[in-house]
Amino acid sequence: MTPKQKLTIIIFLSGLAFVNATYLSYKAYFFRFVDPQGLSSFCDISGVFSCTEVLRHPLSQVFGVSFPWVAFVVYPVIICIAYFAYRKAHVCSCYIKTLAVLSGIGVLFNGFIIYREVIYIHSYCILCLICTVIIVSIFGLSLSILKRK
Repeated sequence: MTPKQKLTIIIFLSGLAFVNATYLSYKAYFFRFVDPQGLSSFCDISGVFSCTEVLRHPLSQVFGVSFPWVAFVVYPVIICIAYFAYRKAHVCSCYIKTLAVLSGIGVLFNGFIIYREVIYIHSYCILCLICTVIIVSIFGLSLSILKRK
């Protein structure tokens, strides 16, 4: 697979993750500022697999910011960086290194959130887990482009 094909996949995955983050950010906003009791989500399968239970928990925030809001900001940045790298005649390693670092930080951040879900919240957000798979994939793709250079 060529670096441009991998960048296309990164752009697609980031767009998908952005839609996911938009939905979760709306739910987090609704819970925090509109109606804490009225929150429900289509991904509430049970008490264990429930986006609502995770978003309701105080540990779903990092420094007072709901974690979906972080993803809501980060994924458009990843899209832009991947797009700029794609547009170059030869894929610029500075863009790819930035993608690798940013997605690596994302992997660590998502790991921290999953750690909180496992240890403290005892409920799992399926959409958050999907986002974790996406950021790990983006990290792996960006590393594979770097390795090829």
